[in-house]
Amino acid sequence: MARELPQDIIENNILTRLPVKSLIRFTSVSKSWRSVILYNPRFAKSQFESSSKTHRVLVSSNDSPELKSLDLESPWFGHNSFSSRKLHFPFEQQPACCNFLGSSNGLVFVSLDNRFYIWNPSTRFFKKLPGIGYPSDESTVPMYYGAGYLSATDNYKVLIAYMLDSQEEEKSVEAVHVLSLKSLIWRMGNADSLGTNIFTCLQGTLSNEVLHWLYEYNYSTYDLVAFDLASEEFRIMQLPDFDDDGRSLHRCELGVVGGCLCVASYTDAAITCDSVDFWVMREYDVRESWTKVFNLDFSNLPVQPLLEKSPCGWFAMESSTVALKWTGKGIWFMRIDHKEQDKLGLYMIEGSGFAIVEYEESLIWIEEKEKVKKTRTSSRSLKKL
Repeated sequence: MARELPQDIIENNILTRLPVKSLIRFTSVSKSWRSVILYNPRFAKSQFESSSKTHRVLVSSNDSPELKSLDLESPWFGHNSFSSRKLHFPFEQQPACCNFLGSSNGLVFVSLDNRFYIWNPSTRFFKKLPGIGYPSDESTVPMYYGAGYLSATDNYKVLIAYMLDSQEEEKSVEAVHVLSLKSLIWRMGNADSLGTNIFTCLQGTLSNEVLHWLYEYNYSTYDLVAFDLASEEFRIMQLPDFDDDGRSLHRCELGVVGGCLCVASYTDAAITCDSVDFWVMREYDVRESWTKVFNLDFSNLPVQPLLEKSPCGWFAMESSTVALKWTGKGIWFMRIDHKEQDKLGLYMIEGSGFAIVEYEESLIWIEEKEKVKKTRTSSRSLKKL
């Protein structure tokens, strides 16, 4: 008679290596498996570290209560349901103004009319965070924001900045707030050293437990602004020397490739754009380590008419790149394989007023002892994922 494998072998050597989508289905196998998969924080962390990551992008539109979740690396990208999922907000109110503040370890940080949440789209865990106290109106629209995880303290932090009218100084002042999930208290940060308050992208790019934004202080001239989540201090970092590539005017986008900070550089919007260069910082915060890893030439591809004259953004991976382009009808997602560029994946999401965030699938959640199970969905509804 065959012997059953020990439970610790099943959990540590088998289940932790499986993708999140499979594990969610396995919650119906037994009560013990469901408890381990959904409610064991050590298992969730081990699975996230041991299994291969599935990179997805979450898209919200003001025209629809549904969200779309796209698998950026799916070989069937844009062609069937394997690469696209429909999700619904789990929050008590329908979003009138949605901001994805950022993501880390599979957790997505969301702002809805100055109400703040953590949400795991893979398991549907969510938690409401304390408010800052500002009213929900146009005078308190966030300027820039970000979120990330600190491994040394096993803590998450959220940054959000507003431009507020100061009656004393008779001018607008920048108010930076930082939330630590361990204390659940918003603290005022210091942005005086920045000398600016406008970034090309509101959502910070997380790398090495530091948030990054591009600030365009002169036409096609950028600074790389960094906020260290541990020290809670801003600083300026250096970008690659773009002048060496012969292009006079650049547009830039930030991203992460293979865990390294990445800059996508392409020709100015007023000129036809037919290629993009990807630079990676091999050694963090060392300017000399910026390396141009590849050039994506789409001049002869069918998507070239969509991408010319300034693409609106990029998601770069090791094997492929997904370009984003807004049109009058909505937003195009175009996946281009680096080795076989003729194998294109196209996906259109109709609507307007988009919010977008990249995230990795995980089982991770924020432990709250007695309250955790109240914020979970039933195993029956989880099967639909």
